[in-house]
Amino acid sequence: MFLSRVEIPWEFACNPYNFHRQLWRLFPGEQRETRSNGEESRQGFLFRIEDNPTGRPARLLVQSRRAPEAASGLVVVGTREFQPQPAAGQRLAFLLTANPVKTITDAQRETKPGKQSEKCRVPIIKEEDQREWIARKLANAGEIEAASILPHAPIHFRKGNRGGKLAAVTFEGVIRVLEPVVLASLLENGVGPAKGFGCGLLLVRRI
Repeated sequence: MFLSRVEIPWEFACNPYNFHRQLWRLFPGEQRETRSNGEESRQGFLFRIEDNPTGRPARLLVQSRRAPEAASGLVVVGTREFQPQPAAGQRLAFLLTANPVKTITDAQRETKPGKQSEKCRVPIIKEEDQREWIARKLANAGEIEAASILPHAPIHFRKGNRGGKLAAVTFEGVIRVLEPVVLASLLENGVGPAKGFGCGLLLVRRI
C-alpha cells in the first residue's frame, strides 16, 4: 500500500463532497466503489483531511493500493510505500477520524415523500456511546487500552441542490493486538461509514 500527501485547490475543496471525486483522478482506470455497505472490502483509496483552510488548498493524507499518478490541478507532495504487519500482543498507537452512527426507526417516514425505508442512520453524540462504538468496531482486532475523543465541527457539503452535514470525531489511543489478520484488514479497508468524506482511515504506529 501507499501513503501520499495531496493538496486539492480551494475551488474544489470548498465543498467536501468534491474531495472523493477529485482524488479518483489520481488513479485512472481504478475500479470504482461498488460496496453496498461500509463493512465490505473496498476498492480505490481511503483519505483523511489534515487541513482545510478557507481560501487555500486542502491538505489530505491518502492511502491507496497503488501509487497515485499526476493529475491536473492536484499536487502530490510525497508518497511512500508501506506494508503493515501487526503482531499478536503488540501495543500500537492508533488514530482514526470516523463518523459514528447508529440505525434507528424513522417515526416520521410517512411525512417524507419518496422515502421507502423505515430505518435511518443518525450520528452518535454522547461520548460514552462513541467509546462503545469504537470498541465494537475494533473488538475483533484488538483491545483498546486507552482512547481520547476529539469532536469536530460539522462537515457541511452540497450534493447537487441538496445540502448535508456529518458529525465526525477523531479517536486517538492505544490498542493491544489480538488478531493481526483482522487488524490488517481494517487498516486496508477502513472503519465505519462516510469514507467519501475523509472518515474511516485507521492509522497505527509502534510505541
